[in-house]
Amino acid sequence: MTEQLPIKFQEHLQLQSVGINVKNIGFSSLTMESDKFICVREKIYDTAFVIIIDMADPTNPIKRPITADSAIMNPTSKVIALKAGKTLQIFNIELRRRMKTYAMEEDCIFWKWVSVNTIGIVAETSVYHWTMEGDSQPVKMFDRHQSLLGCQIINYRTDESLQWLLVNGIQAQEGRVVGRMQLYSVERKVSQPIEGHAAAFTQFKLEPNKKTSKLFSFAVRRPQGGKLHIIEVGTPAPDNQAFQKKVIDVQFPAEAPNDFPVAMQTSAKHGVIFFLSYKIWLCTHV
Repeated sequence: MTEQLPIKFQEHLQLQSVGINVKNIGFSSLTMESDKFICVREKIYDTAFVIIIDMADPTNPIKRPITADSAIMNPTSKVIALKAGKTLQIFNIELRRRMKTYAMEEDCIFWKWVSVNTIGIVAETSVYHWTMEGDSQPVKMFDRHQSLLGCQIINYRTDESLQWLLVNGIQAQEGRVVGRMQLYSVERKVSQPIEGHAAAFTQFKLEPNKKTSKLFSFAVRRPQGGKLHIIEVGTPAPDNQAFQKKVIDVQFPAEAPNDFPVAMQTSAKHGVIFFLSYKIWLCTHV
């Protein structure tokens, strides 16, 4: 029976076993940009620290004093981005040197690494990309859509080419949590507001196509029930058959009327979309 499961659960580390206080294990103080590093902010008396756990050597965490209200590790290298108010900085931990610094004109509401060298920054009114290479400043990509006004921003996603960008927010409305998204095309410079809670981009090769299709998937929970949408974004590659849009019903347990999707990941290799809800684990095939 175990072999039939599409996922395998395996525990790699107990954070408390390497000295992490349980009160610092949460969204406000812990970030994990990839499976390589875990980054935790903690305060001991009046001194703030960042603790970096390299999953290749988890029993020897790196601990450094910092002055920052947010810290995110690069997905692949020992480079860390720190935010203190409107000031953003990028440090190379191994070389012990600051690579870049920038003072934003507006508050950074949410940020994350969208590639091995680029940080996506969701500010109060606009979205920016900041590369760690050279001396470039953050570049404005687009303005936030009015549908995100009053939302808590919970994610920012891009496709591999950084040509399709997505801001993801939630807000309480009429006794339930409503998902709001803004999908933006860099090429067309056009935004589309979408009702959705969790989303992901992936490349998927359909038979008999010779090239992959760029797919956008998003899950939403409405009072009537849940739906998973899978669509192709952009123009299909030459000689490719277009992907036919799919809408799949998602059944939530009757005992969880307020449950909703919170995160999504895709596996192009296996053709599977995985997503977590607030209370349960769900998955479906493309």
